[in-house]
Amino acid sequence: MSAAAGTRPLAERLAASFSREGDRNPAHVPDVVLGLEDHASLPRTIGLALQQVAIQSIYFVLPGVVAAAFGADPLAATNFLCLSLVGLAVYAVLQALTRGPVGSGYAIPAIPSAVLLAPMLLAAQMGAGMAEAAALTILAGVAMMGFAPLVRRLSTLMPTEVTGVVVFLIGASVLPTVMSLLRFDAAAPAAALPQLIVALGCFFVMVVLGVLRSVVAPYAVLIGGVAGTAAALGMGMAPPGAETLLAAAPWFAVPQPPSPPDFGFGATVTAPFLLCLIAALASLIGTVVAFQRATDGAWTRPDPGPLRRGILAHGLAIALTGMVGGMGPAASSACVGVSIATRTFARSIAMAGAGILFLLAFCPKAAALFVLVPAPVQAAMLLYVAGFMMAQGCEMVVVRTLDTRRTVVAGLGLSTGLAVLAAPGFFAAAVPALAAPLAMGGLAAFLANLVTLPLVKRTQAFTVPFGAGAPDLLEDRCFAIGGAWSLRGETVRKLHHALIEIGDLLAGRGLREMTVTATQQEETVVLAVAFAGAPLPPPARRPRLEDAEAGGDALEAMSLWLALREASRHATRSTPQGQELRIEFLD
Repeated sequence: MSAAAGTRPLAERLAASFSREGDRNPAHVPDVVLGLEDHASLPRTIGLALQQVAIQSIYFVLPGVVAAAFGADPLAATNFLCLSLVGLAVYAVLQALTRGPVGSGYAIPAIPSAVLLAPMLLAAQMGAGMAEAAALTILAGVAMMGFAPLVRRLSTLMPTEVTGVVVFLIGASVLPTVMSLLRFDAAAPAAALPQLIVALGCFFVMVVLGVLRSVVAPYAVLIGGVAGTAAALGMGMAPPGAETLLAAAPWFAVPQPPSPPDFGFGATVTAPFLLCLIAALASLIGTVVAFQRATDGAWTRPDPGPLRRGILAHGLAIALTGMVGGMGPAASSACVGVSIATRTFARSIAMAGAGILFLLAFCPKAAALFVLVPAPVQAAMLLYVAGFMMAQGCEMVVVRTLDTRRTVVAGLGLSTGLAVLAAPGFFAAAVPALAAPLAMGGLAAFLANLVTLPLVKRTQAFTVPFGAGAPDLLEDRCFAIGGAWSLRGETVRKLHHALIEIGDLLAGRGLREMTVTATQQEETVVLAVAFAGAPLPPPARRPRLEDAEAGGDALEAMSLWLALREASRHATRSTPQGQELRIEFLD
């Protein structure tokens, strides 16, 4: 950020931080079936959207669990589910927005938030009502929006090693659910054989269709789910109480908020809602980054603009859902996994899915059909998408060279998360608030990165005399620093280019030398260029050929623009020895 930027009004700086002008243009990905901007035919779009809704429906049970905890009867629980479906539709629309300060611009469907499940159940145990739960949901959404302006700092605190661990554990966290859906019993393993056969058959159909990359490959999960459902129903595996629920649910009903939000709650019930935001933030960032990486052929690090607006959309959707009395939504990592698996990333699919969810919200009987998908089929769907999420997480962990510190960060996070999977009972008794692989593993990786971050600060300083040998000296120094610090080749090129342009500018002033201090800390490299004489002019906003011909400040402003155009931020200040220009580059 330039020195002048610090003097701008806060509102103007916030508006600039949420602008889409600085977003990265994704590079081509060769095997994409439907890109972000693509539009398929209506039947194909509806088919792909139904596939996403089928995955989302696995989590429709969560609002029912919450409603039951608050003492709601079956019809009231169905109404609560329908209110939550409205929130899911709003979430997808907000995330898919391509204009304004809200929305990542990606096709990210939502599910009822599993992260908010624990604090909702805890609130019910403490005697809170659904009105107070709605108010707490609004509070959690507003608090989440407060994280949006901090994305640049979050990228340092949550680098690709940490987000890769989170994405891997998102997939791994599904595995216990898969096992519970199959109803394995150690005392009678043969009893689960029919469910296992249906699940494996359903999974096999999905894998074969996906691997063949045929015309029906994008519908692999939907086709496998339909085939599995038919087989399960034929073997008498209909969910218990299905007929009763279908008979009681009306064809059409306008969802009714149970009561206005009640903000008369205490700090004891508030704390769990606020603490859960750390896990929610880690999960959201991991999910968005996984989508971002899959749609950008030259991805190297998270693009902060979509992340910032995605967090804002996430918090806003939670708050709006709380206002209508539903259960707060969250980004569906499983649906993103389906998009990655089928290579279909079009926003139109998410928008069609939002429309289907909105219609379902007014048709409880149809919503119940998605809830009643047989358990073995749900298990196969989750297993299919979990594999892709874990693979994406592994790729993100190793996207940068794994030195000792990064290996420790990733290894500790993965080991801790897998330890929770292996011994859930121990962690539930010892640390019940974090007894989940994603929460524990993500926190371990985050803390390991935070604690070791100050240990990797490195500095090199050198003086560059202006003359015939200056370009060679700068090239040698930049490549030596890049090799010693394991910088990307592209980062080394940017450093060299900036120093060459600044050296030419200062030599043109008649100066004899400049002193360069290079500092590396995690994902950033900062060049501090010290020189004597007058301050530099602000860099040109729109350099023109006439500036080069005019000379003087106009020429210097154009040269400075050339030097700084690939930097993430810059600032100037006066020192007792003269002037200092600080330039930051992301590695």
